Amino acid sequence: MGQHQVSDAIPLRHVELKAEEVEAMARMLRGASEGATVDAFEEAFAASMGRTCCVSTTSGGTAVEIALAACGVQRGDRVLVPAIGASAAIAATSRLGAIPVCVDVVPQTLCMRAEDAEKRLDESVKAIVGSADLGSPAGLDGLARLATRSELPMIELVGAAIGGSVGGEQVGLFGRIAVFDFSPASALSTGTGGAILTNADNLADTMRALRDGRRAVDANGELIVNAAAMDAPLDDLRASLGLIRLGGIANSIEVRKDIAACYFRRLSGNTDLILQAMPDGIETSWCRMIVRLSDQYSREERDEVIEGMGRHEIGVSPGVQLASETIAPAEVLGLPCPIAERAADRSISLPLHNTLEDREIDLVCQTLELMMQRTSFRRS
Repeated sequence: MGQHQVSDAIPLRHVELKAEEVEAMARMLRGASEGATVDAFEEAFAASMGRTCCVSTTSGGTAVEIALAACGVQRGDRVLVPAIGASAAIAATSRLGAIPVCVDVVPQTLCMRAEDAEKRLDESVKAIVGSADLGSPAGLDGLARLATRSELPMIELVGAAIGGSVGGEQVGLFGRIAVFDFSPASALSTGTGGAILTNADNLADTMRALRDGRRAVDANGELIVNAAAMDAPLDDLRASLGLIRLGGIANSIEVRKDIAACYFRRLSGNTDLILQAMPDGIETSWCRMIVRLSDQYSREERDEVIEGMGRHEIGVSPGVQLASETIAPAEVLGLPCPIAERAADRSISLPLHNTLEDREIDLVCQTLELMMQRTSFRRS
């Protein structure tokens, strides 16, 4: 599936910069005026996602904060977020002085449902964040309809999950604004970076002004001009890599599907593991390979499994993080969320990147099951 790695270690994420990519970047940047490559990338990325406007940024987290500020989220406002899978949005909400209100997730997909979000709505809620960042975009269509009925902006947190779809409609088209993260988890990774997509020219202008430092958010969360603010545009170097990889994005997504299928073949018979659900009509983006241990395992035992795999030089991490654990001491409302809490206690994120080979997947799975058996044996 991928190229052989020199090291015996298997990293959680791996972004390989190929020689032909470096050569193509050099040709693209040679003689180009400053900012021209960024402009070209923004235009190409927006077109590829079926949007008219793109504002690129230095990171996905910065992109979420800009999007929320442009939608008018201010100090004291409340923003609905899923209890897991939206750490960037929760942090950005808190930086603006607003308050994240967590909504529990569905056990099968770990996504927020519109019916549950609607129960949290009141006059203080000024925006809804729907997230696909764990891979599954399930429920984004319902959240978009809820936002329209409630006359609230929906921020679609695609994150690294490019390539997913709901009912044949690709991610990035459900929210008034869609936010992407080009971190190593993404099939369109530029190492770091982010992008905000919208069809609203006025919103795009406001977001560019925020990104470029021409507008800022004051202590009350209001937009002002001529003040110290962000300086967070994407650079031409990363934009050139993004343009090159955008041309091969379909192949990159297919490679990750094959890797996920290999994991499913290898692990689907283990009754102590819960694999990511793939409901009818939902196309998952394989930006992460998250497995959950059965309820026989405690959080401490999950951590033992992770530690044991680390000793074998296999890069794994807790699969999901509770909203209440992503930022401190920020105020987070809506807890407890028991489904999200159980998932956060027992989830493990396994290696997933385009250079992963079948033999490496076998080794990851063998080591995971071995560590699970050892933990289970000690318990018994």
